[in-house]
Amino acid sequence: MRALVYPYDENFETFINYGDFIEGIEIAEVLSPIGWGLQNKTIGENIPIKANVNDIDWKQIDTLLLIDTIRLNLNSDDILEVVKAAVKNIKNVVLNRDIDEKLYSYILDICENEKIRFMDVRMQTQWQASNDNQLKSIHTPIITVASMGECCNKLEVQMYLKKYLNRLEYKVCVVSSRKNTEIVGLHSFPSFMYNNQINESEKIIGFNHYIKKLEVEENPDIILIGIPGSIMPISEKHSEFFGVFAFEVFNAIQSDMFLFCIHNNIYTNEYFEELQKLCKYRFQSDIDAIIVSNYLYDSLSLQTEGNLKYLSFDDEEVNKNIASYPDNVYSRATYEKLAENVIATLSEYADFQVM
Repeated sequence: MRALVYPYDENFETFINYGDFIEGIEIAEVLSPIGWGLQNKTIGENIPIKANVNDIDWKQIDTLLLIDTIRLNLNSDDILEVVKAAVKNIKNVVLNRDIDEKLYSYILDICENEKIRFMDVRMQTQWQASNDNQLKSIHTPIITVASMGECCNKLEVQMYLKKYLNRLEYKVCVVSSRKNTEIVGLHSFPSFMYNNQINESEKIIGFNHYIKKLEVEENPDIILIGIPGSIMPISEKHSEFFGVFAFEVFNAIQSDMFLFCIHNNIYTNEYFEELQKLCKYRFQSDIDAIIVSNYLYDSLSLQTEGNLKYLSFDDEEVNKNIASYPDNVYSRATYEKLAENVIATLSEYADFQVM
């Protein structure tokens, strides 16, 4: 399956760099909406990022892969334009993003009418009511990865650690902070956790039972859990789920190692101390490592409704900022040291064998 990926955003490069795509998927073309500022760049093995569907070389692909993205400024017409172009060129359509029912039906009808193969590869983790309201003990070491918001390299940290630990022959079960990540060998954050019809207590019990089920079925050496959103609102206009997901996860499981991702900014030692206190008292968990990302939100967009805008920084700029930070602060350039720290920390647990 040689695929055109749409809509490409920065996070998808993480999939290309660190992900293990399910057998048969090869990324041949990527298309990013005009206005996202990503065109005229290349990713992976010199794949150009295109912004105009008319620039796609349809002879090089056989499938359109519609992916999930953290960016919200994409409307149905944008998606339909690309789907219609794929159908016109007799290409398969694979859906791996959440869309509304009206758009779903429209795409399905187009594909059926033109005899185009349509595949919905999304996984829905259903919550099941149970009389068992007890939290179950998880015996496998658990690493949690939370953040101060989106664009904090959170997914990248999860996928890097999985790849690094797999290389050392550790079996890692990852429940990612994103939806629809099964195509790269991860478990998506359970869909029932987004369901407003399920109360908080039921979600906490349900998530605990879900992790226990994965432990029993997969018998991993490590369970790595990514937490969506932020641990708290970052402004009055941007709630970041009010830290609800973090509250639910930390009540559902006992974290053995807590990694926290933050934006690239100028921080004081007092900030790190207050952040440590906040997490300790709110989630009963000490931060073991802090990772500074390559992004910082645009301060003006914090005060306005709509999508947050972000500034990006190269590794050199990030490393200049963290040079004076405590020893437990890492960046993309020091992921390997972070991974070594993970192994050293988990080696203190009796059930964890250093390889």
